[in-house]
Amino acid sequence: MPIDPVPLHWSLVIATYQRQQILQRCLRLAAGHTRPPRQIIIVDASPDWQRSRDAVLSTLAAEHAEIAWIYVPAERRSAAAQRNQGIRLADAEIIFLIDDDSLMYPDCAAQIMRVYEADAGGAVAGVSPVHVPLPPDRPQAAAGDAPERGTTKRHGRLMRFVRRLLAADDIFVPYDEDFPRHALPPALAQLPVTLRPLMVGSGMTLRREVCLREPFEEILGYYAYGEDSDAGYRASRGGALVTALSARVCHIGAGGGRLDRFVVAALGALNPLVLHRLYSTDLNRSRRRLRRMMARRMLILLGKDLSQGRFALPNVRGMLYAWRRMDEVFARSPEELRVWYPQVQKDLVDQS
Repeated sequence: MPIDPVPLHWSLVIATYQRQQILQRCLRLAAGHTRPPRQIIIVDASPDWQRSRDAVLSTLAAEHAEIAWIYVPAERRSAAAQRNQGIRLADAEIIFLIDDDSLMYPDCAAQIMRVYEADAGGAVAGVSPVHVPLPPDRPQAAAGDAPERGTTKRHGRLMRFVRRLLAADDIFVPYDEDFPRHALPPALAQLPVTLRPLMVGSGMTLRREVCLREPFEEILGYYAYGEDSDAGYRASRGGALVTALSARVCHIGAGGGRLDRFVVAALGALNPLVLHRLYSTDLNRSRRRLRRMMARRMLILLGKDLSQGRFALPNVRGMLYAWRRMDEVFARSPEELRVWYPQVQKDLVDQS
């Protein structure tokens, strides 16, 4: 006779910075779930975070009093540090770590929690939803405007061929010889799930024990590019990552609080170098693979800059900046890196 799954709870942790409007929309959808969270925890790095807190607590929290609402200022402006701060405040078994501009469908949490509860042995470390192009609330577009869509991209046949040729989506170099390999737990065989190698921060959930064992890497500040893939990869060393095919989220990709393109590109290329220096099991292998990946990305970014009329080539220059500093990164010990790299990031942001 099958054993009924033990019911679990989930906490929502959101790191935010100067996105009050989309944040409230994100929170409203999360609070209105068919299976609401036990907690909603917002860690806000905005200078005027109190105003946003007051607006959330006076409206959404009042409407959903069954949920424990925690709205705190960030101890440090960094998506990775803010997420860790929120995780420490969470007490549910499962942590949802979506972006502040990710809009979950009403049954998204129920579908994800169904997977965790079926996996009584804890073989699954994390579950991701499927990213879809249309938001669940679908606000009406003004006359003449295109309907709102998420960041899910649809490429034509030629573009798909070019992207496959250049392996445009292959941007994460594993720290080990290959990605960890896991079999799908038998308990999930009848559920609509598939294995996945990594997670993305716009829609990721993890067991709390995994979050505490493999926290987000706080050496990454400001634009903490890659903190989601890094945390997911390290989590996958101890358990499977899966996609719940019936769980849906739309990532809007809202503006606000963004750095300029050169800085984003430079940090986006430097962060993987730093993470490999910290977590790679073979530094020489990492250097070879990273150089190949960066050379390939350089071509892709050149085409992107030129096709979008950015003739100053900010993306290419950012990649070149990181390329020139690769040896400097790998020459430092992890202890030296934790002192040196935060200052490098600060200098880049300050000069932008």
